[in-house]
Formats: sequence, C-alpha cells, structure tokens
Amino acid sequence: MRIIRFIARNKVMSFFILILVFGFGYYFWLHRHPRTDNAFVVANIRPVSSLVDGHITDIYVVNNQKVEKGDKLFTVYRKPYELTVESLKNQLLSEQYQSKALKEKIKRSKLQVNESKAKYLNAVYLADQADTLYKTHAVSQKHAEQLDRAKDEAKAELDMAMSNLTINEQLFNRSIAICNDLTAQLDSAKVDLALTTTYAQSDGLISNMFVSKGIYANKGMPLFSFIDTEHWWVQANLKETEIGNVRPGQKVKIRLWLYPLHLITGVVDNIGWSVNRQMTAPENALPLVKKENEWFLLPQRFPVQIKIIDHDNAKYPLHVGASATVTIETGASEFVELFWQFGLW
Repeated sequence: MRIIRFIARNKVMSFFILILVFGFGYYFWLHRHPRTDNAFVVANIRPVSSLVDGHITDIYVVNNQKVEKGDKLFTVYRKPYELTVESLKNQLLSEQYQSKALKEKIKRSKLQVNESKAKYLNAVYLADQADTLYKTHAVSQKHAEQLDRAKDEAKAELDMAMSNLTINEQLFNRSIAICNDLTAQLDSAKVDLALTTTYAQSDGLISNMFVSKGIYANKGMPLFSFIDTEHWWVQANLKETEIGNVRPGQKVKIRLWLYPLHLITGVVDNIGWSVNRQMTAPENALPLVKKENEWFLLPQRFPVQIKIIDHDNAKYPLHVGASATVTIETGASEFVELFWQFGLW
C-alpha cells in the first residue's frame, strides 16, 4: 500500500525510476544475450583454376550447379601431355638400355684388369729372374733388358685396363643418374597429365562461372568460384560492449532474413582478435590515429564466427552473404556478478 501511495504522490519520479530500472535490465540482458542483425552467412569459397596450361576441351558443369566430391569440372587439352609422357618413356627406356650396355662393359673391363694384372705379375717374375740370372752371367744383358721392358709394357697395359674400368663405372653411374632424373620427369609428366582434368575437392556449388570450351586456361588463373557446402558459418559483427562474455562453444540462435520463421542453431567458433583502426604514414612510419566523431564515439565491432550445426540445407538452402540476426546465449550476467560482489545475492 505504501508503494502504491508513493507512486501516486510522485508520478514523475516513479516514471523515471521505472525507465531507469528497465534501462539497466535491458543493458544487462544484452550482456547475457548479445544480439545483432549485423551478420551474414559465410562459407569456404575458393577460386577454381586449371593446374596445367592449355585450352579447355570439355566442361562438365554449369553455373550454380551442385556437385559432389570427386565430380569432374573441366578438362584441358590432353594431347601435349600424353606426348610428353610417351617421349619420356622412350628416353628412359633408351637410357636403361645404355645402362645395361655399360654394365656389360664393366664386366669386360674387370676381366681385362684381371688378365692384365696376371700378365703384369708374370712379367715382374720373369724380369726379376732375368735380372738375377744376368748377375750370374746365366743370361745376356739384352735378354734381361727385354724382359724388363715387357714388365713396363704389362704395367702400362694394367693401368690402361684399370682406367677403362673406372671410366665405364663412371659412365654407368652417370647413366643411372640420368635414369633417375628421367623417372622423376616421367612421374611429373604423369601428374601433369592427371591434372588436365579438374575435380571437385568437396561437396559444393559452382558460382560465377562464365567459361566456354576453347578458352585458354593459364595455370593458376581463376576461372570461377567454388562454394564448399560441407561447412557453413555466420559472421556476426558484435560491438565491443557486447563480447565481454562471449566464448567459443556457446550456443547461438540464428534467424536468416531469407527464412524469418525458421530457427537455426549454431555455436560460437572463434572471436576476431583484431580490426584495422590505424594506418602507417609512409613518410616516417609513425602510426596515424584516425580522428573520431567528436559528438558520438561509436563502439568498435569485432567479427565473431558462428558455426551452423543444425540446419536442413535441402529444405532451407543457404546463400553466401545472406543477412542474419543472431542471439548468443553466454550464460553469464554482469548484473548477477555485481550482486555477488556487493553481497546482495
């Protein structure tokens, strides 16, 4: 009764108190349930380009078509890459024959070395014997000198045989290296041949495709976009006054402007750590602080990535860039914490 009498006697004051209570309540409610319509649907979008050079001979998809992982998208002219593979196969085969021939030469060179070594040892023995017999006048000086020259000739023949063996071994090693290099080139050429056909790397949508047969595709040149439909997010740009209690994993209620009566569930995936608010002066590399409005200082917004976890995309197809309204359930209330601090709760 006293409260009613007080309100009746002080209507203006009661009105302002009521407005103040509702204002504080709404403020703390916003901190518990941050809400914004500055949000939109995002997805992983990657440019699709040919991984090899060539003009396009076949196109298997059309603009805005849904595709599944592994579906063919387009093919560039294969013939040059097939010829490269065939040429490298022939070069590799030729060098492998060369390696086999050098291997046989090595065997023959080793036999020649063994034969020359035996001749040299025999010549050394005969020369030593002749030298001993010459000292006892058992043989003539001329005979001893002939055997000594024969020993030198056998030594030269042995050195020549060993040199030929070394050369053949080096040539064989070089041939093996060439074979390895040609094998690597052949493998690379086979990869290029396989890359003449581009496939979808995941389920998705073809977007912004205006490509026809015959167009020349440079390696890495974007031809159209591919929207990965396996994962969807909503980017909500929340004010810095609202993200103090936002944490990854918190549940989010999402309503798309496309489907205002359909509720979508999501979770906070991550919170942006930075936004660009300063520039660097080129003259002295000192930071330049952007001048703010002197009448109203608006709070900065930070992007919050929200992952969509419960949505029927077949019934309610999502569109990249579609506007959304999100409400985050933080599970925290600064109003309750304030009461705890002052012992009022």
